[in-house]
Amino acid sequence: MDILCEIPDENLPALATLYEKHVLWAPHVLSLINTGMRLKNTNKFRDSVSFLSVNEMWREDGTIIVIMKFHCYNIFVFTLDDHCVTLRQALLTTDFTNPQAVFFCVHEKHLPTVEQVAKERNLRLSKAPLPYLIFALNPSKATFALDCPPDVYVKKLDPTLSDKINSVWPHKYPGSENYVSGLIEMNGGYGVFLRSSNEMVAWVVKHCFGHIGVLQTDEKHKKKGYGSLVTRALALEILDEGHWPFGTVYPDNAGSIKLFEKLGFERIGFASYMDIINT
Repeated sequence: MDILCEIPDENLPALATLYEKHVLWAPHVLSLINTGMRLKNTNKFRDSVSFLSVNEMWREDGTIIVIMKFHCYNIFVFTLDDHCVTLRQALLTTDFTNPQAVFFCVHEKHLPTVEQVAKERNLRLSKAPLPYLIFALNPSKATFALDCPPDVYVKKLDPTLSDKINSVWPHKYPGSENYVSGLIEMNGGYGVFLRSSNEMVAWVVKHCFGHIGVLQTDEKHKKKGYGSLVTRALALEILDEGHWPFGTVYPDNAGSIKLFEKLGFERIGFASYMDIINT
């Protein structure tokens, strides 16, 4: 029996207030809740995200399962209960049959529970050999400005640029151009463009949590600071919204780790991304 209930839109501000108390170690959850509330205030995207919990247990232990389904089927889980009791109950009845289903940004504290439930339910999971690092910027430690060089300019992305971005995205998959286009349409992002030709040479997308993602620089224009430039542009926007900028980085991505650390981001934990292989 499915024990999950959708948290009504009018209760999401209370959920956000609960997670504001835990922003030091879980800023990504608060960012996701705020992003979800913004999307639910639109006509086109209000059904792209659902916040679920076991009855009203989210009020007691913060347990949520969030389904994101706009050209994707991302499943995010989180709880403030170190024993993951309610989370385990919720996962045992969650429907994982969607062919695009992915466990998205599973925190290290919750990974054992997710993997154990998957084993009990005979779900096959595919994940990277190492977990991703979560980097976040405490707003009180943000000291950078945009400082755009004279030969380039920064402007917001529009969905027409998604084909170029997707064509060189390391994580692309069949149909991912629609996913990238949808993210830009929903959340935005920034690109660096050459003044001489208007060519886009670096870009970053505001990902589904409202976070920094799909960060990349054209191979011909690396080591010019353009990646840092678009990251600062998006981070400043997120700070202006009153949120903590954050992103996840694979441990062997030394360039992105150095970039985040130089801007004052700090490592706050680990997360895993896992495809659910339906057979």
